Amino acid sequence: MAMPVFKKPVYDERSNEILRMLTEGMSRDEVAAKLGYSNTRSMHTVMNRKNFVWDERKKNYVPAYSQYHDAVNQAIPSSSKMGQILSLFAKEGADAKEIAKRLGFADHREMASYIKGKGYVWDNEKQNYVKYTGKLSEESDGQQDLPDSPTEEDEIRASPVSPRLTGEGLERYLPLLDMLERNRDRLIDLLVPASTTGQIPRYAVPGIFTTKTVHMTNLLDQMVRDFSREKNISQREIFECALIEFFRRYGYEREVEQLLGR
Repeated sequence: MAMPVFKKPVYDERSNEILRMLTEGMSRDEVAAKLGYSNTRSMHTVMNRKNFVWDERKKNYVPAYSQYHDAVNQAIPSSSKMGQILSLFAKEGADAKEIAKRLGFADHREMASYIKGKGYVWDNEKQNYVKYTGKLSEESDGQQDLPDSPTEEDEIRASPVSPRLTGEGLERYLPLLDMLERNRDRLIDLLVPASTTGQIPRYAVPGIFTTKTVHMTNLLDQMVRDFSREKNISQREIFECALIEFFRRYGYEREVEQLLGR
C-alpha cells in the first residue's frame, strides 16, 4: 500500500488570523462573520486548501496529516498486542515498565523495539505512541526525532500527582495566573505558528535619523543585502525590526513600548 503524501500546512496571514481567533475561544461562526465569509463552509474550504482540517475535539483547525495519523491509530484492533499497548498508554498514570511486564516483554526496552518495528513513535503531546506513516512534501519530509519510548520525565508528568487546586492550594498559583493574563497576547503568538510567507512587521520609530557604522562579516552583510532585495524591504527597516525584536526578547519590552508610544 503506497504511503499518502501530505502537503505542509500553509501558515499565512489569513490562516494565522483564523487560528488565533479560534485559539482565543471564538466559535467558527463568529470567526467567519468577523472575517467576512458568507458562512463557515467558505472559511472551511479556504482552510482545507491551506492543508488544514477541523478537529472537533480541539475546536480548531489542525494540519491534515495529523488527522491521518490519528485515523491510522484508531484503526488498530484493540485485541492486537499493539492495540493493547496504545490502550494501556492512553490510561492516566501509564507506566512503561508495568505495561511491558503485563504484556509479556522482558522489559520496557524490548517493548520499545517491538513498537518501533511496528512503525510507531512516541508523541509527547498525546502522551502515547502514534503511527508515523506518510511524508510531507515540499522542502521537508516533516519527520521529527521522537523518543522510542516515554522518558522518566514523561512518565512522571503523566502521573496524577498534582495538588488539588482548591482553597489554599489555589492561592499559590494566583501570581502565575496573573502573569499568564498579562502576557496573554504573547502566549497566543507562541501557540499560533509564525507565518511562513515573510510578513515582516514595520515600525514607525520616532526620532531624528543618524548614521551608525556597524562592522560585520562580508557573508552576513551579503545576507542582509539579499534579504533586502528579495523581500523588498530597506536595510534600515531590517535593522530596526531586528533591534526592536531583540530588545523585546531580552528585557527592554517596556522601553520599546514607550519608544513606539504604545
